[in-house]
Parts: sequence; structure tokens; C-alpha cells
Amino acid sequence: MKGQVFTVAKLHYVNGVVYEVARQGITDLQALADLSAETTKSGKVKHPLIRVRTLARLAEGVGLIEIFKKNKVRITNLGNQYAFARTGEKWNISKKQQRILGRYVISDFFRTETIYSINTLFELCKKGYAGEELSHQFAIEIGKDKAWKSEVTFHGFTKFGLAYISELGLFEIDEKDLLIEDFSREKKYQNNLNSIDPIRVSPGKIPRPKTKKIGKTEKYSSNPRRARISLEKASFKCELNSAHLTFTNKKSGNQYMEAHHLIPMSKQGLFEFDLDVPENIICLCPICHREIHLAQDTQKKKILSHVYDKRKKKLPERGFKINIEKLFKLYSIE
Repeated sequence: MKGQVFTVAKLHYVNGVVYEVARQGITDLQALADLSAETTKSGKVKHPLIRVRTLARLAEGVGLIEIFKKNKVRITNLGNQYAFARTGEKWNISKKQQRILGRYVISDFFRTETIYSINTLFELCKKGYAGEELSHQFAIEIGKDKAWKSEVTFHGFTKFGLAYISELGLFEIDEKDLLIEDFSREKKYQNNLNSIDPIRVSPGKIPRPKTKKIGKTEKYSSNPRRARISLEKASFKCELNSAHLTFTNKKSGNQYMEAHHLIPMSKQGLFEFDLDVPENIICLCPICHREIHLAQDTQKKKILSHVYDKRKKKLPERGFKINIEKLFKLYSIE
């Protein structure tokens, strides 16, 4: 995915870069650096090319421009709308810019690394995480818990992420307008995991996450970037029968497969540790996946027993001590 997690810059700092690229259509980073009085907020940076490149990567990360051939830059359709929605106060995000960009960011959780990170932090805030707990859980969710070496780094990147959320006005958007919480969550989840990059998941036992409130109910959410690991380990073949064929996914170039949590995410409240880990996720073809949900109990038992045998040695590493009889009960199978 394009973009970077976060950079040490507020979101409105990209306004000058985006406006100049929109004005010219296609340009390059050096030309933007030569216009540093217009493309950087202070206009007096020591290394304008480095600064402009950083701002351009952030602008690309939220879909406003596209960087190609290393240093060439062009505006996107979204960038054009955004650039010409600015007011005379060009270093502030106008209400119209906020509306344009905010809804774009939340309309697709996985567009870019930057958008993924903003949405992940936004979701954690909505679940009630705050302070150090927020910073560390955020790092885990985006796969940076080992890369960020100090509390200063954890706090710093989380602080800038929260600034992006504030600038985009995400908390002011009506809950019913949040497309990331629409009724096709399962469909989006399965589609996304076939076209996104995997994320590193720390080994061992991961503490149970907080619930996510959807309407009047509270649910535990799952991350398709974690499930992607399981699909890759299975070489995009059905773990019940590798001879089962589907079709080649247009985005990934791999055979389309789906992910299923052996211990269901709906039972997360019964377990101390996070169920959304690769060892608990099975790669299945759509037919086998439907079977595990909808088949007669005798067929479900057969499928679950087969899959359980594949995972029973790995589950304890994640803190799950469960036998096949208990697994059947979790599926309401007598």
C-alpha cells in the first residue's frame, strides 16, 4: 500500500504542496522544493527537498497526490477537489476540505498505509483506549510494537495520529455515515484480506482487545491484515481440501480464499487472550467456509475435527487450552 504510517507534520501542512501540484497538474519534487515559500509552512526550511518529499508522501498517503518515477508528482481527482476547497487561510483545513477528505479516509479502511493507520487509531479511541494503553495497542495493531523503540516514539506518533483525526473531524461525523461500519462488514473483510499486505503479529499471548460498540451492541473486531498471514501460509489453498479451486483474484493475482476463526471471534469474551491471531485463522474456499457455518451438525463436527487437528499444537502458544468437545460447544453442537 502507498503512503507511510505517519510523519512528524500536521495534516494541514500538505496544503501548499497539494495546491501547487493541482495548479501545475504534473510537476516534480525539486520544483516543489524550489517553491518552498509556497509549499512549506515556514518557507525557510534548511533542506526544502527533504521537507517537501516528506509532505508529498503524507499527501500521497491520504490520496491527494500520486508520486511516480521516484520524483514526479501529479494531482488526483480527490486532490483537485481538496485543493480548490481551501480558503484564504491556506494553512488551515477548511470545513469543505475536512468533509471531502474525512469521508474519503473512512470510506475504505485499507486504501493506503496512512489511511489504515488513521482508521486503526480512530477505532481504538472509539473503543475507549487512551494514554499509554492507546499508544501501545495502536503500535500492536499496525505492526510497529517492535520497531518503535521508546515511549517518546510511541507517544509521538500517536499524538500526530490523533491530530490527523481531529483535523479530519472524524469524531464529528454521524455514526450512521461511517461506511467502515456498514452492514457488509463480513463481505468487506473477506475482500480486503485478498488484496492487502499482511502485518507482523507479535508471538506469544496477546491480551484480549476492547470491544467495539456498534449501535447498541458491543463486538470484538478482527483485522484482515492478520488473516492475510494465514492465507499466505496456506499458499492460498483450502486447508480442508487443497484441490478445491475458486478463481484468480483480480487485485492480488492469487486464488480467492476466505478466512475463518476456528475459535469464533464472537466468543472472545470467554478468553483472556486475543483470538485474532494467525494460529486461530483457517484458510478456506468459500464453499467450505459456508459449510462450517451452515451445514448439519454431523458435517460441522467432521470439518471442525479436521481443522482442529491442524491447529491444536499451535493454539497453546497463544494461550488457548481447548479440546475438541469444548470447541463443539462453542459452535452450539451437542
